[in-house]
Amino acid sequence: MLEQALRGGRICEAAVVAPPVLCSAHLITREPCRPAHPLERLRRGGRFEAAANLLAEVLTLATEGAPDERQLDPALAPLYYEYGVALVGVAREAAAAEEDAEAAPSPKRRRLAGEAGGEEDADDDDDEENADDAAVAWQLVDQARCLFLEAGDRAAAARCAEQLAGLAVDQRKWADAVAEFSLGVEFYDAAADLDIEDRVHHLSCVAGLAAALGAHFAESPAADVAVNVDGRPEVVVAAAEVADRCAAHARDAERGLNALLGELAAARATLDAARKRDLCALAVEVSHAKEVATGLAAPAPAPG
Repeated sequence: MLEQALRGGRICEAAVVAPPVLCSAHLITREPCRPAHPLERLRRGGRFEAAANLLAEVLTLATEGAPDERQLDPALAPLYYEYGVALVGVAREAAAAEEDAEAAPSPKRRRLAGEAGGEEDADDDDDEENADDAAVAWQLVDQARCLFLEAGDRAAAARCAEQLAGLAVDQRKWADAVAEFSLGVEFYDAAADLDIEDRVHHLSCVAGLAAALGAHFAESPAADVAVNVDGRPEVVVAAAEVADRCAAHARDAERGLNALLGELAAARATLDAARKRDLCALAVEVSHAKEVATGLAAPAPAPG
């Protein structure tokens, strides 16, 4: 039924037949439309490669042989997004495995080191594959963002910006992270009727923005935060403003978190385990942003 719906161009019908991940409401609220779907179990279990393969197959069915305008149908935005997020997970898993292998080389890895090309060539191949996954993930999530914006769904577009910012952080591209977190904050600010989870993600973007500004300052204190636009640098934040912006966003994140917690307490809201985990993770992010901002504001130690 899924294949027939996709090939027939009935995207809305496909969203009902297919995994919950294809439903835009599920994408934004993460409230499953139906429980325990295999794709949902893959995501929760961290099996990102299997999820990516499944989503690639569904996306192929949805767009194979279709005209360009069909491939850019906003109804496909959740598919592009989830496929991109799955590839982000694949790239992160591969990077983590590579770090573990470097810390404690396996017997197989040691044997490879003695073969032609040695361990260095194997590392180069892994790095290139990880970079390819990350690049494709970026393209997919960016495509999803464009389609969400076309559909007027700014909260979903903000989630895309948040994912892209996280990918930039993984690659230590602080200027790109600042630009994407800034867009995420902007989109969330413009969105209406944010639910609890959206508000958590909004504040996560604010805290992430503070941390990314601090990381940029730590590496290049005299440099503007600038991104490449059509081959030319475009300043996002001037060097003289980085520390102040970092502190301001850290304060905003802390105030927002305290306000949200106060509202939940006043309403005696009942939170499930996932919501509690999200709030705990946000508290850690806000604490980190405050530490970064405090570090930038601290006076330099006097020379000995």
